[in-house]
Amino acid sequence: MSFSTVTEESAVMSSMTRKHAGAGLVSDRIYSITHSKETVTTAYASSPGSSPGRLMKKLYHDHQRHKLKNRGSHWSVGVDRDISTAGEHPKSEKHHKPRITGGVPTDPLLLSVEPTQADLDRAAECGDFGRRPSDLFLKMYVDILGLIDRELWSGVVSPPLLGSKGVVTMSIISVIPDIIQHHYDCIVAARHEVFLATNFWQASKSSQKICQALKELSRRAERRGRRVVVKAMYDRAHLKMFTHNRVFVEEEEWLKEVVMLPKRSEIPWIDFELVNYHRPLLGTFHAKFMIVDRKIALVASNNIQDRPNMEMMVHLEGPIVDSLYDTALLCWSKPMHPPLPLLNDPYQPPEGGYKFGMDNEYSTLHNLDGTRGAELYHSFAQQGQPINDTPPKADKVFISGRYQTITEHLNAGDQPNTYATVQQKPTPTDEYTPHVLHVAHDECPMVLVNRGPRGSPTNPRRALRNAQDIAWLAGLKYANKKVFIQSPTLNARPAVEGVLKAVRRGVECTLYIDVGFNDGGEALPGQGGTNEQVAKRMYGELHEHEKPRLRMFWYTGNRLLFRNLNLPIVTDFLLLTPSGAGKDQTKPINASAKKRNCHIKLMVIDDEVAIVGNGNQDTQSWYHSQEVNVMIDNPRVCEEWLDAIRRNQNTHLHELEKDGIYRDANGNVLTDSVHIESGFLGVIKGIRSSVARVRGRSGP
Repeated sequence: MSFSTVTEESAVMSSMTRKHAGAGLVSDRIYSITHSKETVTTAYASSPGSSPGRLMKKLYHDHQRHKLKNRGSHWSVGVDRDISTAGEHPKSEKHHKPRITGGVPTDPLLLSVEPTQADLDRAAECGDFGRRPSDLFLKMYVDILGLIDRELWSGVVSPPLLGSKGVVTMSIISVIPDIIQHHYDCIVAARHEVFLATNFWQASKSSQKICQALKELSRRAERRGRRVVVKAMYDRAHLKMFTHNRVFVEEEEWLKEVVMLPKRSEIPWIDFELVNYHRPLLGTFHAKFMIVDRKIALVASNNIQDRPNMEMMVHLEGPIVDSLYDTALLCWSKPMHPPLPLLNDPYQPPEGGYKFGMDNEYSTLHNLDGTRGAELYHSFAQQGQPINDTPPKADKVFISGRYQTITEHLNAGDQPNTYATVQQKPTPTDEYTPHVLHVAHDECPMVLVNRGPRGSPTNPRRALRNAQDIAWLAGLKYANKKVFIQSPTLNARPAVEGVLKAVRRGVECTLYIDVGFNDGGEALPGQGGTNEQVAKRMYGELHEHEKPRLRMFWYTGNRLLFRNLNLPIVTDFLLLTPSGAGKDQTKPINASAKKRNCHIKLMVIDDEVAIVGNGNQDTQSWYHSQEVNVMIDNPRVCEEWLDAIRRNQNTHLHELEKDGIYRDANGNVLTDSVHIESGFLGVIKGIRSSVARVRGRSGP
């Protein structure tokens, strides 16, 4: 079966697009809505006794009157009615004619011509960007605006907050404990409110750390004499969700062994509410983000659980925080008791400007790595600040505020008995530095590119009409030179087709993929296949002269210098999807071994524009799960992310051959490949894996 399929509708509309290429792609309607002062946040601030879900339906009436029959805007957000299937898809997609604006089809799935300069100029006015974004960013944004014009709430954010700006003060590309530590540091610093969203919450060392943060926050609130409001969301599927997707979780439930959140009596100065959200059957709440005091937002790849994963988190400040705040309200949808106290207080930049590095109020000694980090750490000791200073040993380096081996650091995730298979000899210019303290920069354009949950087990083309999928497709479509993606899995048909199309038109795509990641679930019918199966099929679709532009690698965690092994160093990498071996490993380890896995989700286009967040490149994330992602227009930040990935992994040393099979220097294939088949036994194994994920015993 070929990946390269073109529907009859797409072919017809491509012809229409070429015929009417001179017309504008940014309609007056979407231009007007993005300039509106009304948002879910402002509406809820005016009516805190209502609910964000009800208020959403009352906004933008003029636009709602233009909806096509049976094409309700709310289906992809899942907040119009709190049940699993209402309004989710039309009776038959083929009977709906594509929307035409000014003679041009506005469906970005069918758009085959690039926006004109006039389109880009108009799009630049449809967001609070601060400065004019790059043309690449604007081309992608034109496609997103076309989607929002068609499906108003498909970005899971009020349209006036879709395009915004902000800064990235810090990123963490590391194991889960480092990211959870930063969550802790931000939570205890809260003075008014915290909104925490995760996919899986599982009783673990990670969840215990968050619980400790809540207890400490309560103690600090008591000393100040002012209560703090904390809202939390997770997805632990329950039969109740067939009638109500969002369920308030009572204390008796969250104290159970599988969750183990604090008793109310342990956090007396916190007004705590918890919602469990799932849209049956497959509409997983896969979002992972946190907002503190409407000052900062963390967007991460990890769940609140222990896993041997390399993950990625970004710390955002600026007006983009208000966009994420609006998304949080839409995710919650229900009434709040009490409402968040800062509903009437939009984001305000810090006095004296944004602070980076250790000057940022949320930075701690845990964020210091490498030679420079050790120097800063010791400088704090000279200033009289208490630190835990351990003299270094010959095999130890400075990571996360202390001296340790890279293997010790990687094993902190969830498995202490994995041993290094390579000598660790990093140089000062190539150190393992999982905390990225970004160079100071001005506010840069950002767009929130989310998708809502979809419960139906089918994968229709219409399910791709959401901001996340359109942004990914646009990145692959408008790339001129190269694309970089990191994701645990890569099997969604649109992702695979988009990569192959980019390769065929001359774009170099480098894929870092996690061999064996969730093979049981990915082998189920309709899920797209395992990473190994997809790799072979992708190379099989290409002509010989095209194959060099597709570079696929199995993740080999945390890069080291191989000083005496004479291995090539690959520096020009583009599309990343994680596989399983650590920085301390000489070859990939199948993810099923649960030793060195990677769970990062990142796309970088032409070293210029990046999309980072929650979404994987698999069928589940493209068609079903709720995801939160941010598109950022900042080449320097892109460069710092790519450099950190190179420093912290060995993936670039382990490229697949052009038949889609990995072989080591001696020509040997991996011996730990699981080779899950798509037959009856494979289906049974996949169902067992999927059930375990839903029950919180595993996690994507």
